[in-house]
Amino acid sequence: MSEHATTPAAPASRLRNALRTAALLSVSVLIALFGLEIIVRAIEPKEVMRYFFMSSDPILHHRFTPGASGHYKTTEFDVAYHINSLGLRSPETTLRKLEGTGRILLLGDSFTEGDGVEYQETFASRLQQMLDSAGLARRWEVINAGVGSYAPMVEYLYLVNNGLALEPDIVILNLDLSDFFDDLGYAEHARLDHRGVPVAAGVEEERPPDSWVAAGLVNIKDFFKEHTRLYNFVRLRIDRYLEGARHNVGMSGNLHYDKYAMFRDGSRVVLERDGALTFKHLLLIRDTLAARGIAFHLNLYPYGIQVSPREWNAGREFWGFRPDTVYGTGPQQEIERWAQSQGISVSNLCDAFLGMDRSLYPVYHDYNGHWRPVGHEVVARELYKIMLPRLREMHAQ
Repeated sequence: MSEHATTPAAPASRLRNALRTAALLSVSVLIALFGLEIIVRAIEPKEVMRYFFMSSDPILHHRFTPGASGHYKTTEFDVAYHINSLGLRSPETTLRKLEGTGRILLLGDSFTEGDGVEYQETFASRLQQMLDSAGLARRWEVINAGVGSYAPMVEYLYLVNNGLALEPDIVILNLDLSDFFDDLGYAEHARLDHRGVPVAAGVEEERPPDSWVAAGLVNIKDFFKEHTRLYNFVRLRIDRYLEGARHNVGMSGNLHYDKYAMFRDGSRVVLERDGALTFKHLLLIRDTLAARGIAFHLNLYPYGIQVSPREWNAGREFWGFRPDTVYGTGPQQEIERWAQSQGISVSNLCDAFLGMDRSLYPVYHDYNGHWRPVGHEVVARELYKIMLPRLREMHAQ
């Protein structure tokens, strides 16, 4: 063998080979991604993530996008979403109510919105059906203004900026235990008037990337997010793992950092003290409605871990709760006592849910934690029993 044949390749030759290999690899990856994109487009619609139905809002922080339509999909469910022209997951309606019609406005978060079920399965829709069949002398329209992650501060802002224009006769606020945590978060960026009353929840400004590399990766992610369906296909299947990395298992027992702090072993959370901000907003809602002669009702409900040792299994593991354990309903009882002391009409649905697993199971989605249709049916039935005498009394007046 000649001396020339055993000489190592020149640096320039090695560089050309490396570039050729990198180019072939890049083309192969692009071809593979293109093929996967074609397959995903054939089997799944584009609008499968919540952000396709949401918009940021300078007053409410976020809201549904009027007229948005598509599917909200996770590994547990795939449901249709249709947002009406008023920006609500509710049937289309007029801003002003028709003559001779009464209106019930529902405020709340994702439980009220109906996260994980078709709209006709939500308690808003089921309550409407029950009232339509009740033989009342006056027609009552149920309007669902529930939006995921709303809390009493944002619900107050929605009420004074949008909800009152709907001319409700009754407002039912469905209070979620996570609302205390969410209100503290909104307060960090809220704008208040001279009386300390919220005028805007505000939107947290995104911090710019701290390097050109990070900025480039963000731009690549945004490109795939906006222009491909493969991004969402992968994202919805790994979302829970990304969430786990983000929340860093926030189980501090401090209500400022842990939305389930009141359930932690050894918790010292006293809601009337630690939840004073939320109670302040509830009183703002009470007084705003009372000044206009609009009835106000506060509705409380349990989480899966408060109902059965079998409910919300994947969710309870994710959030660090013990398996095969039923947690007490003390927080709802504390809120109920506070509401009664403030002259607020209140219902506590915990007893209606307790022990349901002996006849109906599951009631909650295993990881997502929201109600399945049977849970919405329970809420609708209980609200119907509470509201029916009041509606008849209001008509008699």
